[in-house]
Amino acid sequence: MLFPKSIGLSIHGNDLIISKASQKFLKARSENIVVDDFLLKDSLDLNLIIDAYGFQTTNIVLSWPRERTIVREIELPGSNIKELKETISYQLDSFILFPEDEVYYDIHPSNSEEYGEKVFIFAVKREELDDVILKLESSNLKPERVIISPLSYIPFVNDNKTAVVEKCDDRYTFSLYINKTLVSTSLARSSDSLRDKIDECSPADINLSGCEHGEMEDLLGDVDANVECWQVSKQSLGVALNGLSDCLGRFNILKVKTKKNIQAPVLMGALSVLLLAFIFILPGIFRDKKEQSLNVIDAKLNELHPAVVMSNNLKEEIDSAIEVNEKISALAQKNSRRIDLVAELTKAVPDDTWVKQLLIKKDGFEIEGVGVSGAKVLTLLEYSPRFDGVSFASSVVKDKTGKEKFKIKGGIK
Repeated sequence: MLFPKSIGLSIHGNDLIISKASQKFLKARSENIVVDDFLLKDSLDLNLIIDAYGFQTTNIVLSWPRERTIVREIELPGSNIKELKETISYQLDSFILFPEDEVYYDIHPSNSEEYGEKVFIFAVKREELDDVILKLESSNLKPERVIISPLSYIPFVNDNKTAVVEKCDDRYTFSLYINKTLVSTSLARSSDSLRDKIDECSPADINLSGCEHGEMEDLLGDVDANVECWQVSKQSLGVALNGLSDCLGRFNILKVKTKKNIQAPVLMGALSVLLLAFIFILPGIFRDKKEQSLNVIDAKLNELHPAVVMSNNLKEEIDSAIEVNEKISALAQKNSRRIDLVAELTKAVPDDTWVKQLLIKKDGFEIEGVGVSGAKVLTLLEYSPRFDGVSFASSVVKDKTGKEKFKIKGGIK
């Protein structure tokens, strides 16, 4: 390919937006198409559209909607992103409601003077994403990478504090950027909630995606910021441009490390029993017929050859598992204090409580969550020998379901 090209895909409601970006002599060119009701159509319709527009089927990146994504923020200053990713993989169920084998996930670092150093955990239910990928694959548009929609706007935001608002049916997503770095992303279930977020953050620029000009005035009123309306294709175009520049590094929620299910010890034991039995049979065979016994030995060795090969392969897997365990032990030792604190906090949180955000500082912690009783969580943390000065950081508020939203802070002994 003489000039690099990339395809960006995004989902808006039931529609699929496809953007093609190409780079020629340092200039980027693009074109967009919208497939109405993509999630409701069969793959043949999409194949016809792709053929008509002449889109290539390589270097394809999908942007997954923020409103269909589980997002958690963890503030752990000074952490190595690679080590942190491995640590989180072993405590993922402490941060999201689903087991690791039911989600795709990846983490994205963020660092700003105002919002501090933290990482985002982005998780998507496997079942939902697999259905969409299967539909795209049947239309010869299988994505090689999947990112989350707030990250797709990074090529377009300014260096100053910028907000991007996406309208999704009757809800909004609100993402905030500083110096082209994502520092916050959340959902707003009403226009009043959205306006509260804007007033709290005071962005210099606001970009609205999927909103008409009339809606913009109703939403923002006389807000003191530069406001611009974006077409819904801005998201897929940003993904396509990312495919050209790779500005997000290796972020890809499709790359999930799964833990190996190693049954090597059992198989090795069975193989050892078989070899021992064969050794004890040999003397009787030699006493009867030497030539016949040699033939039997050859036959037995031929039978055992696949088992020996399997044994060698299993030994390699065991060695690999030992290496992984040693690496995990080294990571645990290096970050033992943080891991112990996370484990202690996790142990203190009851099963009926959901942790939304956890902040561990040098000499204290803050935990924000939703559950049946915030007072119960406070009491459990007070009885922990690792913490002191535990108290509510803000008032406890009940949501529409009757559960309590709480924020608790405390010191670390």
